[in-house]
Amino acid sequence: MEKEFLVYYDSGTSNSRIYLLDRDFRVRYTEKKAVGSKDSSIAGDNLVLLRGLKELYDGMLSATGVDEGQIEEGIYASGMVTSPYGLKEIPHLVIPTTVERFAQSVYRFREEKVFHRDFYLIPGLKTTGEDITHVNNMRGEEIEIIGTLDTLQERYPGRTIALILPGSHTHTALIRDQQVQGILSSMTGELFHALKTATILSPILSAEGDELDREMVQEGVRNLETYGFNRAIYICHAMRLFNQGTPAQRKSYAEGVMNGGFPKALSWYCERDWKGCDLAVVVSNAYMYALYSTLLEDHPYIKEVGWLPISKEKSYATEGLKKILSCEKGV
Repeated sequence: MEKEFLVYYDSGTSNSRIYLLDRDFRVRYTEKKAVGSKDSSIAGDNLVLLRGLKELYDGMLSATGVDEGQIEEGIYASGMVTSPYGLKEIPHLVIPTTVERFAQSVYRFREEKVFHRDFYLIPGLKTTGEDITHVNNMRGEEIEIIGTLDTLQERYPGRTIALILPGSHTHTALIRDQQVQGILSSMTGELFHALKTATILSPILSAEGDELDREMVQEGVRNLETYGFNRAIYICHAMRLFNQGTPAQRKSYAEGVMNGGFPKALSWYCERDWKGCDLAVVVSNAYMYALYSTLLEDHPYIKEVGWLPISKEKSYATEGLKKILSCEKGV
């Protein structure tokens, strides 16, 4: 007899989120904790990650009143849990690939340190090539991409799409014919976190609120082009030192400097490998959509920027999991 609920973890570099899903894949509970593969990497052991995941699990039981006996024994997980610093390293799938291949590649792993139960791990994706300059990979975003495919087909039928998924590492997937046919990976959120926690820019990047000043983002991009990263980011420090601009303007400027190389990289791919791609779709909250739509204004190839909103309640990863499991069971 099927249990009433299943548990799914979306675990990244810096944060992990737990989902309690019913059999219709509706989210009944979700919570996030600042623990990820980065912590395992620093500690040299994945116990810190496992304990963080278990805290999320125990908190879920306490908050919902759900009994262990109502939850499916196997726990599903995707993201950096399949990296060398996660639960178990699982090889990436090589693009292009299909949902059916994902379903066939779900890896069963018995975790005995903390949970003492099976995990079903979703593999990541990678490109291949002799030149490491053009090798890209993702862990975690692939399941979100699968979850977006039906919506993308409905809204943008037949279009070639650069699907942007901001995060610790922003990954952009080339979607063509309902398949992932290219990947562009950039270090973004992790750079933001490093500068926020370990440099003199901390007061600027810690500014509260989600207000984004588009003109200051563009100013940051222009200074990045003119002076290079080191000088452009120092100007942000000078703005605070000499009390220039509001906290939101200074933070927006810094966002432009830190993320301003992304449009250039996307241009390179659109010109050479991603022919015919003139539509970008951002899978994110409102703040990140505002940031990336600003970065892509007047882009030489991207002429339209769409948005698939996510929130605490809306996750394309859970929709991707539903699609994988339905395919796995032949539904």
